Amino acid sequence: MKNHFKKTIQILIASLFVTTSLLGQSSIFKKRDAYQTLSQIWELDPETTREGFILTTYKPVYVLPFRFSSHRREIPFEVPVDEVQVDKPMELDNVEATIQLSLKTKIAQNILGKGTLWLAYTQKSFWQVYNVEFSRPFRETNYEPELIFNYPIKYNFLGLNTKMVGFSFNHQSNGREGKQFSRSWNRFIMHAGFEDKDWSLVLRTWVTAEISENPDIKNYMGRGDATFNYRLNKHLLTLRGQHSLRGGSNNHGSIELDWAFPIYGNLTGYGQFFHGYGDAMIDYNQIHTIAGIGMVFSGTL
Repeated sequence: MKNHFKKTIQILIASLFVTTSLLGQSSIFKKRDAYQTLSQIWELDPETTREGFILTTYKPVYVLPFRFSSHRREIPFEVPVDEVQVDKPMELDNVEATIQLSLKTKIAQNILGKGTLWLAYTQKSFWQVYNVEFSRPFRETNYEPELIFNYPIKYNFLGLNTKMVGFSFNHQSNGREGKQFSRSWNRFIMHAGFEDKDWSLVLRTWVTAEISENPDIKNYMGRGDATFNYRLNKHLLTLRGQHSLRGGSNNHGSIELDWAFPIYGNLTGYGQFFHGYGDAMIDYNQIHTIAGIGMVFSGTL
């Protein structure tokens, strides 16, 4: 058990080292005076355009060693029969660690004039690191590859400065088998990005392909979301809201507030508060209130 735990730690450290090495000039550890704008993140202006096939960060890259949930997770969980008795229930801890890695790369540009095509990948893991009784398992990992098309525009819409519009093909799943454990959906997402001096807003809505394992996931993880970023020197406040866009018994959603704040040098702290549905795909239809603290390594939140 100790060897398994030690090996897991080594793999995580190696993964972070390889990731930061691959990012090169866009390293997530690169010294910064302020967080990047939409134009810098998506290369929307001539002065921000670079060559293709350079790995950069996409969604926040973070490690939250402590993430507390006020609701105990009641989810199906596969337990190897050679580790514990089959008739013994697996009790999950309310406190766990969460790790997110997220990268993107531009694979084509000058499409229909100024359009760009991006390939992105995000992986979020939920680690019961303090659950010694059950050998500190990863209870869930969500995988999210995505193909994104962006087109820069400059247009004032209802007083908002529109910076980009586009769409993406998105697959998200937990990579598990069987109706009891498998969670997945495929989405065609349309988005628009707005920005001013100190803030940005990205609105998205989507349609989904036919879903067999979890047909009601749209009523919990939503049909649209909004992400608002406010930049203040080395601080970044992010508010995310997601909703089913339905009423009655299908009226569900979530809200998340993130705060990136300086600690020392390039070391950046990260606080996270979440309430609602869809924190992890395995228990998408269970409501949770969650608070976490840790470190963020990405400046492209």
